[in-house]
Amino acid sequence: MQEIRITGEKVVLRPMGYEDTDLIVKWRNNERVRGNFIYRETFTAKGHENWIKTMVATGRVVQFIICEKKDMRPVGSVYFRDIDRIKKEAEYGIFLGEDDAAGKGYGTETARLACDYAFEKMGLKKLVLRVFTDNEAAVKSYRNAGFAEESLLKDVVCSDGEKKDMLFMSKGKETLVSFVIPCYRSELTLPKVVKEIRESVQNLRQQGKNYDYEIILVNDCSPDDTFSVIKDFCMEDRKIKGVNLSKNFGQHAALMAGFHQVKGDIVICLDDDGQTPADEAGKLLEGIEKGSDVVYAKYEHKKHSVFRNFGSKVNEEMARIMLGKPKNLYVSSYFAAKRFVVEEMKKYTNAYPYVIGLVLRTTKRISNVTVCHREREIGTSGYTFGKLIGLWFNGFTAFSVKPLRLATLVGCACSAMGFIYGIYTVIKKLVNPNVPMGFSSLMAAIVFLGGMTMVMLGLVGEYIGRMYISMNNAPQFVIRETINDEE
Repeated sequence: MQEIRITGEKVVLRPMGYEDTDLIVKWRNNERVRGNFIYRETFTAKGHENWIKTMVATGRVVQFIICEKKDMRPVGSVYFRDIDRIKKEAEYGIFLGEDDAAGKGYGTETARLACDYAFEKMGLKKLVLRVFTDNEAAVKSYRNAGFAEESLLKDVVCSDGEKKDMLFMSKGKETLVSFVIPCYRSELTLPKVVKEIRESVQNLRQQGKNYDYEIILVNDCSPDDTFSVIKDFCMEDRKIKGVNLSKNFGQHAALMAGFHQVKGDIVICLDDDGQTPADEAGKLLEGIEKGSDVVYAKYEHKKHSVFRNFGSKVNEEMARIMLGKPKNLYVSSYFAAKRFVVEEMKKYTNAYPYVIGLVLRTTKRISNVTVCHREREIGTSGYTFGKLIGLWFNGFTAFSVKPLRLATLVGCACSAMGFIYGIYTVIKKLVNPNVPMGFSSLMAAIVFLGGMTMVMLGLVGEYIGRMYISMNNAPQFVIRETINDEE
């Protein structure tokens, strides 16, 4: 069986074995370490071997040795004891045995790595720990790792008779939120958006919300240095993933590329220009917590240009008429969705993705929350009139047959009008034989009917063309490279 190794930036965790007995005995008898335990009797090799035999070997305890990554020097240990497989709970414990390992951030990183392992691999849902209040460094480390204080135990009696106050802390499995951002001409605006996401999640954690985050930045073949900025972010933060598309596929295709990278329980999509307020992501998450599958941001006062607002209005009406969007539902590019919705959206592999249509056909549990909309500080919108027309065509040709039905109705109406006009002409001639037959009216009818015929044929051709392209497996997107993709 392959040995488990959990690797971080500073430390590596490996399973503890009998060969580590001498180290554990040395560390546990260290005065600094022993003072942080309730049990303070001299620790022996026999006691540790019995611990392995009765606890570790039976699965009641999972224990790792903490090693410095640079040379694999053992510096401490971390463990989970009293594992309850039914309640999916366990007690967490850690100690750094080497004095020179303290103050280097090893404890904080170990806590993050070990807790992730407990939640993801061991299937636990809650961890608890006990720590003396005077062990300020440990308390700070636990807080940084996401543990919250539940109660204070006064005058806990240690085995040597000393009484000390002890904090009881706990940590539940965090909800991972994946932020997906399509990026185009955003080298100047992206840093502010990323910073705001980090601060937003941190504020939520301080409010007692158990959230963690990852950010997926999808470069839609931006002509500026956007991808260089994304690379820098990925180098400094493993929670940020970079996706570089081989050419410009459009916002909705870029979102689909991001969806294939997410690992979060909840996915939030937002713009790269800072107009969608990342610091109000908590409102979207609150809507998800209340039971909605998808939550769209609604703006009281949009700060887009008149042209862009008109395009959004047309898009809204098109989605209502063609896709069955509820009239009171506002859709926007800033929304949160549960993971199962995103997984269902990923099943759509045709070349013309339209995210709103995919959402509407997946669930009806969709709600709105009101957020502010900001002025664009830098640059202009990347949506031209041509791109908006293309977006509208995607919407009503990829997810609705109503345009074809409309064409049928128009054709029937024109035929009826022609038939009625023909009867009118015959009756008119019978009543007044001297009425001249008009060349102009004849040509107008021909031009009108011919134009309508060409429009309907073009609409049918649009559907057939899209079917042809889809049958040829034209890709939604092509990824040139990814950064920080662990898989």
